[in-house]
Amino acid sequence: MNSQDSEAKMAAGLRWRAEEVAREKGSAFSDKTEIISPRDMRRTLHELRVHQIELEMQNEELRRVQAELNASRVRYFDLYDLAPVGYCILSMEGLVLEINLTAVTLLGVPRAVVLQQPITRYIHKEDQDIYYLHRKRFLETGEPYACDLRMVRTDGTVFWAHLAAISAQDTHTILNQIPGRALVSRLVLSDITGRKEAEEARSRLEAELQKAQKMKTLGVLAGGIAHDFNNILTAIVGNANLGHEAAEEGRKVDSYFEAIEKAAMRASELTRQMLAYAGQGAFVMGKVDVNRVIKEILPIISVALHGNVTLQCDLMDPLPSVMADATQIFRVMTNLITNGLESISENVEGRVAIRTGVEEVSQSAIESNAWALSVIPGRYVTLEVMDTGVGMAPEVVTQAFDPFFTTRFTGRGLGLAAVIGILSSHRGGICVRSEPGQGTSFKVFLPEEA
Repeated sequence: MNSQDSEAKMAAGLRWRAEEVAREKGSAFSDKTEIISPRDMRRTLHELRVHQIELEMQNEELRRVQAELNASRVRYFDLYDLAPVGYCILSMEGLVLEINLTAVTLLGVPRAVVLQQPITRYIHKEDQDIYYLHRKRFLETGEPYACDLRMVRTDGTVFWAHLAAISAQDTHTILNQIPGRALVSRLVLSDITGRKEAEEARSRLEAELQKAQKMKTLGVLAGGIAHDFNNILTAIVGNANLGHEAAEEGRKVDSYFEAIEKAAMRASELTRQMLAYAGQGAFVMGKVDVNRVIKEILPIISVALHGNVTLQCDLMDPLPSVMADATQIFRVMTNLITNGLESISENVEGRVAIRTGVEEVSQSAIESNAWALSVIPGRYVTLEVMDTGVGMAPEVVTQAFDPFFTTRFTGRGLGLAAVIGILSSHRGGICVRSEPGQGTSFKVFLPEEA
């Protein structure tokens, strides 16, 4: 029952009461011959005034209710029709039952035209499968869904929209007791064209930045290799010339040949580093005990150890074997330990610690750690090299494995860059943690032998 019907019914009731009072008073006047006493007249007038006041109060209440109803309609219009996003109510068949002004403006279609029409009429043909897939799942489970897709206005303009839907009861069906389904979906429609364009522009910029970074890395790599090979060739050619002169004069040439041999060995080592960096080195795979390789390295490292640096080892025993090339693992460890030693200033007391162990790597650990080279979930033998050196800022950590990159002096070579290539060929990974002034930790992961 609406407010107008209620008001009419109340007025009819008051009119009926007033007529009853008039009839009673009229009957009393006709039955009596005597004159109405002033007391009865005052009582009658009092009753009429009371009824009049009651009527005025009821009318005031009706006006107040009507004003509140009008205010509610205004608020509904502001909140629903003028909302910053589009609202639609869809039937279970996907037909538009209700739609606000924002949505029809976004679609560029009059409200009367879109009602009782399928919403898919305004979804881009290539993206309708996205909508149907989410809607199918929605109808099966009743769970809310959200998706991004392209929509088409009536003038043919294409825009990106974000759709979010929840299930609800159809209040129109329930209140009017219309037979049939009482479930509908409420759809929120937002224009995200600006966001999509910004994302595409950012993706293009990132691709260009990666390309520029790759070209820069290749340039540094080519320059560093050319510089190192030029030094080696200079030594070879110089000693060859000096040896030739010495031979003509009858002097011994053994020292020149030895110098040429050393230079050739340096060239061979540089070539192996390049192959390791590219992950194309010739590997001899077999069972490797990482602890044993470390023990072979320690005497060599100790010779170059400064008096201010302490070398500590914490090796898990027994340690499972890994399937690897022992020579390449030796190279990885040597590079990491040397890097740790060089990060400690000569006039500062420091420590380099080497630790081995076994670790089960989960998917969550892969997502949370700072991986320079990631791995897949599984069981790994770990080798960690920690130093108390100067540490690295985040932007330096991202460049630490670039060829010929260093924070100390130029022309360092392919040390850490080769580490990445070797570990990649062994299906391994490496995680880096470092902060300025807090030292650095390199943690290598090698798959445990099955």
